[in-house]
Amino acid sequence: MASAEMPRACRSRRRHALNFPAMNTPVESSAAAYLAKMQPAVTGNDGSGATFAAACRLVEFGLSFEQAETLLAAWNETHCEPRWTAAELKHKLADAFKRTNPKPEFANRRSGFQSYNGNTNKPSVRPPATQSKRATADFSASFFDSAPANRQFSALASLRGISIEGVRLAYERNLLRFGRHHGCAAWFILDGSRRVAQARRMDGQPWPEIGDKKAWTLRGSQAVWPAGVEESSPFATVAVCEGSPDLLAAHHFIWTENRAHDCAAVAIFGGANIHAEALRYFAAKRVRIFRHLDAAGDAAMNRWAKQLADAGAVVDAFNFAGLRQADGTPVADLNDCARIHADDFLTHRCLWNLLP
Repeated sequence: MASAEMPRACRSRRRHALNFPAMNTPVESSAAAYLAKMQPAVTGNDGSGATFAAACRLVEFGLSFEQAETLLAAWNETHCEPRWTAAELKHKLADAFKRTNPKPEFANRRSGFQSYNGNTNKPSVRPPATQSKRATADFSASFFDSAPANRQFSALASLRGISIEGVRLAYERNLLRFGRHHGCAAWFILDGSRRVAQARRMDGQPWPEIGDKKAWTLRGSQAVWPAGVEESSPFATVAVCEGSPDLLAAHHFIWTENRAHDCAAVAIFGGANIHAEALRYFAAKRVRIFRHLDAAGDAAMNRWAKQLADAGAVVDAFNFAGLRQADGTPVADLNDCARIHADDFLTHRCLWNLLP
């Protein structure tokens, strides 16, 4: 179940770490935790609007100008490319105080987690691997950039509304690559096994070659193989996601919640049962399923939870029902949670620590 403790706002990582100062009040802590999860401000992708939105959220938390200025300056170091000057931030904050009013804090509500009542008390023993024909994704129509540029990380972060550091973390864990697929600039989710791979366009547009679908699962892929499952071996906690965007979002939350030392994320592209050979990697681990908020997502969650519990994992799932994005539209998946409405963030304490 969700922890009732306050969010940990001061995080550090070896590159562009969140560097929020020590928080003196609970409201500063919650504001810092919310700010860390906001989408980045990148020039050419309404970076000015994203920064003003961050300033408005600080006002809504009821902070003083000095408190808000300190937090916005820290956010500027981690989420803005290029960085704003101190004078520019002060100007945006002044506008935010003119146009926005503080909102009262909400009482805590029920957690968004639902535990799986399967047999989670089984001995923590990995079942033996079974042997089967191993498929390999076909990369014949693709090629990868050997050294991605910063602009590619920034563009993908802006496209998905997550932090640049979350995108970098997925790349560093060898789950993300940039390149071209069928003549288009693309980003790929894959892993070292090459059992499964999915390509999406960098411009966010669909692929006409496959019926205007945005996700192109490469030929030869085993869609039920969890991308990144072998890479998750050293970690005690695993976030299981549906699809490529949610995998990136999971790395965004791993970074913002300072969980890179003990938490991994894997993605499943198909809603059928998890591949039998992959189940042994989940034994004795804490697993949280972030499924899509629809009937198919519910069905997939129930299948996966039973499989994972039978494999010796401790399993629960996150329920997005009733949550809103900043623009008022419903939250339907983990990527949407990166744009969570400030009111809902205050109301639902489980959002402060999404990872188990």
